[in-house]
Amino acid sequence: MPAGLEGLLGGGLAGMLGGNLDAIWEMPMIQMIAFHPRPEQPAHLGATSGPIRDGTFDVPGGDRVSYRLFLPAASTEVQAVVLNFHGNAEVCTDIGAVAELFHGAGAALLSIDYRGFAWGSGQPKLTTICSDADACWRASRQVLEAAGCGSAKRIVMGRSIGATCAVHLASRHAADVYGLIVDSGLMSVKQLPMVAMLAPQVLGKDAAALFPALKEPFDTLGKLAAVSCPTLVMHGDQDEIVPIAQGVQCHERCASVDKKLRRWPTAGHNNVNLVAGAEWGKEILALISKAQQFENPFPAGALVEAHSLSNPTFNGLRGRILGPQGERVRVDFSDPHGEKALKPDNLKVIERSKPEGDVPDAASGPSPFAVGTLVEAHSLSAPTFNGMRGSVLGLQGDRVRVQFPEPHGEKALKPENLKAVDS
Repeated sequence: MPAGLEGLLGGGLAGMLGGNLDAIWEMPMIQMIAFHPRPEQPAHLGATSGPIRDGTFDVPGGDRVSYRLFLPAASTEVQAVVLNFHGNAEVCTDIGAVAELFHGAGAALLSIDYRGFAWGSGQPKLTTICSDADACWRASRQVLEAAGCGSAKRIVMGRSIGATCAVHLASRHAADVYGLIVDSGLMSVKQLPMVAMLAPQVLGKDAAALFPALKEPFDTLGKLAAVSCPTLVMHGDQDEIVPIAQGVQCHERCASVDKKLRRWPTAGHNNVNLVAGAEWGKEILALISKAQQFENPFPAGALVEAHSLSNPTFNGLRGRILGPQGERVRVDFSDPHGEKALKPDNLKVIERSKPEGDVPDAASGPSPFAVGTLVEAHSLSAPTFNGMRGSVLGLQGDRVRVQFPEPHGEKALKPENLKAVDS
């Protein structure tokens, strides 16, 4: 916590949070606002045949997350599977009303809940939905294999808070995600009008000082720098829950060269598909078609080796891909070389993705350096930057992108070389 804020966390709030401001995202009141689970009975639990199959995925801590798999007709060759993460008051069965749209494109639809929704168990939390999405992603392989579509290309889709999970998977599992659909997507919890309105009630009279220091529960905007697959962002201009500005930010931050922002002037948060009607469906079908054709030779997380460069220092050097940068690929080499943007022709893939468990856990939980945090660099081999302050732009793999004053510009640094400071 930045210096000086400890004294502001007085009374009951300090006791509830244990001196940790970011623990506010774990408060029961916050979870009650963020999630509205409702029970639903599975009609096809354990089914191994037929067009609808219900089940659960195990998630950390012993809880279970429910899912429903919608399959096209048996005569259809499944070419894609769309993993759908719904809004905070929906359940996995709701999207069945439009399942035929996906089936018409040769796609199966795997709709996934959060803890405590439908026939799942436990309590949903902002701080666990991304790690739960990872667990469901891994477990879904067996379910899809059993349904005969294990080799189909996977697309991730998220509506409202579900976009948090979809973007997370598209960035963390870039080698295996071929398309991303963001529908009225939540990018920043702190930027929600409701959160800003409730801050004084939760944080008390010192909310003005505490709120800027509060980190996002997940760094969705930062993760977009690793997304390279075809991406569709859809949003209503009249959205009062997740304002259109977040849809614009999503489109701007997404690193994919094939991305589209589709806005509907009269749509709100919960009626985009109703207001847009056939156009909403056409946009999704177009994205699925692109995803089926997409190949990603240099996904984020891949281990690559540089070669044929005019600077011989880098030839033979290995590093992990952070994401695309226009026609180039951003690679994180070992110190003191740092990050470089190289042409694909100068890279050879050694390993397409990190082994499971080789991604820092911080990628699933709260970022230690949320977007907008003021930080100071230290203990760097280049003394020019030591003591310099800048603003966090987001994450790049296991590094943090920081915007320093001109002429220094943007740098990607390790978290251990940064400390959060007061403005």
